[in-house]
Amino acid sequence: MAAVVGSSASLLLLSNVLSISVILACIVIKLPQILSMIRGGSSKGVRLSSVLLEECGYSIMLTYHFAMNYPIATYFEYTFLVLQDLIVIVLILGYNEKLNLTALPFFALYMCVFSCFAMNMVPGYVLKTAISLCTPISTSSKLIQLVSIVRNQDPGTVSAATWGMAFYTTMARSITTLIQTGDVRVLINFGISCLLNFSLTIMVLYYRRSSKKKLY
Repeated sequence: MAAVVGSSASLLLLSNVLSISVILACIVIKLPQILSMIRGGSSKGVRLSSVLLEECGYSIMLTYHFAMNYPIATYFEYTFLVLQDLIVIVLILGYNEKLNLTALPFFALYMCVFSCFAMNMVPGYVLKTAISLCTPISTSSKLIQLVSIVRNQDPGTVSAATWGMAFYTTMARSITTLIQTGDVRVLINFGISCLLNFSLTIMVLYYRRSSKKKLY
């Protein structure tokens, strides 16, 4: 009995340590991407459709966990991810001269929908459907970016550091979800995201190295 209790305590400690590391990483996870775009003076290589889908997926995860009253340590990083993705979206729109008042109604709709999710103002089945859609949304987001890099054979201003940290955070979250909530829908989402984040990191590094070789 004591061994079981000790094992449970160790797993909980591991989960808490991983959660803290994920939250700390996510405070700055998009900073390399943001700085890469600012230094380059463009959003070359960063697909707007990919970031919009990613923002939608992050918002679903944040509001779903909040509505389900899950431990805040298991999802708090999404607060930073949502805010940083908004900055990336603004930069992409700005560099492509599409940042104007026509974007405001879409932002208002976004805020309204996800506020309703967070405040549990929608039926339970809507929340469950939303979290089920999170996996295909997240997968589509990453596949769009991955295909773009492979097709162009050039990552542009896409940051390997950001995707590398994304790989770590989704791997860590797979473990914490398994330990603390056991939510299969969330676990599947993290597992697939982890694989795609790793693939994106490798592709960015590979094509960036290839691009440098061509200069010599």
